[in-house]
Amino acid sequence: MSNIMIRRTIRKYVKKFGPQDTRTVIDYFSKGLRTTKQRISGNLSCMACIDGTITIINNRPHSIMY
Repeated sequence: MSNIMIRRTIRKYVKKFGPQDTRTVIDYFSKGLRTTKQRISGNLSCMACIDGTITIINNRPHSIMY
């Protein structure tokens, strides 16, 4: 699955279910899409920093994205 498809899937998920814990989302999508956690985390970072399509509130150890 391409990164564009991963981002689209995450965007739809957040839109439907609202704010989510980033660790939960990373674990859920890495298992569901059969890819690495690092790849999902990189896509979340891209969506937050470059695209600006999601917002992540940093709160260690569990950040919230919406």
